[in-house]
Amino acid sequence: MYRVVKETGQKAPGYAVVWCPDFRLQAVVRRVNWREEPVALVDDGQRQSLVLARNVAAAREGVDVGMKTVQALARCSGLRVERPSASGELAAGRTLLETALGWVPGIEETEAGLLTLDLTTQVEEEWLESGRRTRGRLYDLGFEVAVGLGETPSLARIAALAAWQRGGSLWHLHRESRLEMLDGLPLTVAETGEELNERLRLWGIETLGAFARLSREAVASRLGEEGIELWLRSTGRLRRPLKLARLEQLFEEHHDFDYEVCDRESLLFVVNRFIENLSVRVERTGRAVIAVHLLLSYVDGGCYAKRLTLPEPLLDETVLFRLVSGHVETLEMKAAVEAVRLRFEPSDPVASQRQLFGAGLRNQFQFEETMKRLRRLVGADRVGAIREVDSHQPGAFRLVPLPAEVEEVKEHSGPPVTGLVLRRYVARIQAQVWVRAGRPVQVNSLMASGVVVNVSGPWRNEGVWWHRGREWERNEWDVELMKRGLFRLVECQGEWEVEGYYE
Repeated sequence: MYRVVKETGQKAPGYAVVWCPDFRLQAVVRRVNWREEPVALVDDGQRQSLVLARNVAAAREGVDVGMKTVQALARCSGLRVERPSASGELAAGRTLLETALGWVPGIEETEAGLLTLDLTTQVEEEWLESGRRTRGRLYDLGFEVAVGLGETPSLARIAALAAWQRGGSLWHLHRESRLEMLDGLPLTVAETGEELNERLRLWGIETLGAFARLSREAVASRLGEEGIELWLRSTGRLRRPLKLARLEQLFEEHHDFDYEVCDRESLLFVVNRFIENLSVRVERTGRAVIAVHLLLSYVDGGCYAKRLTLPEPLLDETVLFRLVSGHVETLEMKAAVEAVRLRFEPSDPVASQRQLFGAGLRNQFQFEETMKRLRRLVGADRVGAIREVDSHQPGAFRLVPLPAEVEEVKEHSGPPVTGLVLRRYVARIQAQVWVRAGRPVQVNSLMASGVVVNVSGPWRNEGVWWHRGREWERNEWDVELMKRGLFRLVECQGEWEVEGYYE
């Protein structure tokens, strides 16, 4: 017999279930003392009000699920009666999901109040500690949850139910001791039907461990599909892919104004509160913000939506507020605002290794904000980086958008430059040139004037002759002016200019 030994630190397939019992009740009363004050959730939508859920304190007073509300109040005079809240359940579900995202990124919202987590991205040695940490965070937020760990989603769910029924907070069904641990669990932990439980009790099978030791053929021949499904779940052979939760609408805040808002101050006050709340929620998941979505609804039925991107993921509330407020200040509000919605687009923090001796940008957001102002002042088509055009035309370049990262200036990769270097003037310097026998003899311009004592040229350049209106043609001369130095003269269509000087 051979036994496979897993090396320490190796990632093994595993799943976790975070279960919030009586989720609809906890979504309404999670801020009160859960175990001391009797509380019941009732349904008034039917002809007779019935108890949908109750906490432990109410159960000790004789209140049970399905009981009439009048009867429950008669048994427990101090019973606190609450109604279901759809908005409370939505907020509670988001809190559970956001907190679980601080554990692993792959999460399925299996049911209301029950999450299934894919733990294949984490080593097994860290599962228990991460489970305790997640449960502690939820406890601080007012939730009583149970966490179960197993090699399949079904076993993890069984472990979570067992942890709650046995008064614990976390259970781990290990592979090596799974059957021994299942021996101590009743059949009801697997959420089986009453008819199947009664039949198994008649056979003398009262625990999941005893049922898992049966052969598959015997279960299939006597219990049918329900028995086979239970056997596959308890033996760890039932596997399924998770339907991972979508995070697009997770980090979002919405507010409907009671009055028409026409000034930006009131709008930015609400936006600032949204940013503070959302930043805390995103930080709890270990992520950062890569973009902010702003949606304004006007009283005339119109709306305005904008996605504001950040130069790099961050969680600075001041920077996020400056981003949104700076954009709001530029809006032309043609009608009053009746509602505002703000959503953060989360992203994992970007890790980049800078050059050891490179300066880079000290404040990427400030740089991007400055660029936006320049684009508004001079136009987006006039701001960018200069790139040389692959052409024989001297001085030809094009303007390209600035890169996300400041590029390091690379040295010339060709052979070393020897001799004089031509320095071109930025602006065009027109000149008056006297020519004798086809050669310049005197130059008069703002940058250089004097008698030509030495001349080389001309060199004729031309290009793009196949495009009418874009063709170019020029003659170049290198001249030495008396006591002034060496200069480059260019003659194009009968006009002269001083292009640059040599040094």
